[in-house]
Amino acid sequence: MTTGPEAEEALAGWLAGHVERLAAPLRIDRLGAGQSNITSVVTDAEGRQWILRCPPPGAPAGAHDVHREVRILRALAGTSVPVPVVVAAGADAAGIGGAFCVMERVRGVALADERDAGALSPQERGRLSVETVEVLARIHDLDPDSVGLGNLGRRDGYLDRQIDRTRRNWEAWGGGSAAAGAWRECLRRLTGAVPRQQRVVIAHGDYRLSNLLVEDGGITAVLDWELCTLGDPLADLAWLVDDWRSPGDPAITMPSPTRVGGFASRERLIADYAARTGLDVGGLGYYRAFTHWKAATLLQGVLLRRRSGSLGDHGALDLIDLEHTIAYLLDAALAHVRS
Repeated sequence: MTTGPEAEEALAGWLAGHVERLAAPLRIDRLGAGQSNITSVVTDAEGRQWILRCPPPGAPAGAHDVHREVRILRALAGTSVPVPVVVAAGADAAGIGGAFCVMERVRGVALADERDAGALSPQERGRLSVETVEVLARIHDLDPDSVGLGNLGRRDGYLDRQIDRTRRNWEAWGGGSAAAGAWRECLRRLTGAVPRQQRVVIAHGDYRLSNLLVEDGGITAVLDWELCTLGDPLADLAWLVDDWRSPGDPAITMPSPTRVGGFASRERLIADYAARTGLDVGGLGYYRAFTHWKAATLLQGVLLRRRSGSLGDHGALDLIDLEHTIAYLLDAALAHVRS
């Protein structure tokens, strides 16, 4: 999406057809430093606010699918999963470049790092630990057919497809990487031990604290559904557990709010999830190996785009730290898959 006064004027003209009593001019302020779909706050002259979502500059066709996210949000509206209400979606309709959607702004804040989580009281951290697992279990308990998402993706072979996609991404991004040897060893071990998928669920794909809106320790909305598909529930659980780092874990490029302390342990989260869903979590080590390996591959893509300058200066990351994090994640992946 383009930015600046012209984009703001174009968006105001388009949004006026979808929002009553819109008061121009609008102001657009980007939120966070995410590498995925860009999230911005749209504020009109009377102080009313909405959330704008659009792909990052230079995103390939089909990636960062805003309209897929809109479909999922609309399907989940009215279920037990808290999601934002979609106001409208467009594709070049406002003359501002590319697909985008506008959602109602939900109360609460996203916990991007330790500083954000540090503002929560011990009681709120405890409540949030419980609700984070409870909401994930609710997502996985939904019947995809009953909410109109039965054809969101294939019902079998989730891990096989994810491994193949990750392999293709590394082939495009990992040329010359010092971590290539460890990455290939992970691939060899992962492809040789793919577990049986226990259940087909609506898999969020990026479920972690920074993609939840939180107020008083409660979850008011689950965000960032662009990677959602039909898949394996334990892959979602592993992604959450990987991000749920303790104060004793080393700091890496990806900040983890829970490193501030005072949250439930990983072991407690896993046991709570198993109790709520009835799933066997004994083989979670494989899924954690896979999610570490996948995260390292995604960061390799970020590293490549940062070096090329295609991501601009917003949320710039230290390239040496990125390389160290990629190596750390692959070492952790090997440790999990070997055990």
